[in-house]
Amino acid sequence: MRILIVEDNAFNAFCLSSLLEMINKQIKVKVVNDSLSALCYIAQYEVSLIILDGDLGARQDLKCNGPALADLIWLNHPYIPIIAWSDSEEMRTAFSSVFTQHNKEFNDYSCWKKEVKLDLIQQSLPFLMTQNTFNHFDDAQNTENMDNLVMASALAG
Repeated sequence: MRILIVEDNAFNAFCLSSLLEMINKQIKVKVVNDSLSALCYIAQYEVSLIILDGDLGARQDLKCNGPALADLIWLNHPYIPIIAWSDSEEMRTAFSSVFTQHNKEFNDYSCWKKEVKLDLIQQSLPFLMTQNTFNHFDDAQNTENMDNLVMASALAG
């Protein structure tokens, strides 16, 4: 399972990466700190899940924040699950609009506060993967993803 974290704060990215890798050693985490790097990575690799920061250090006049990136990703890759990761109510509202526009569920599993707890991660991964991924991958990839989900679910239980 390959997870892309798009986060401009290195400490936050490190902490979340460590939690994800603690849950399952087979999870491959890639961290990028801006929209362009995220799009380049998605173009090169098959991504199972994306966790997006809200502001990404973007200035107000630039359309390169998390919600804008989620919109662009789903226009080209509607099957990739995305988790909004922000404490900002403004960003959470913007993410909610994008999720609604793309008919995606916006709930505790798909929108995390920055202080994320291990049990929420363990509950979110299986939920998001079954909601989005299996429509896209072939049978071999589905089998591998299901194996990863079983391991993540076992840890959650």
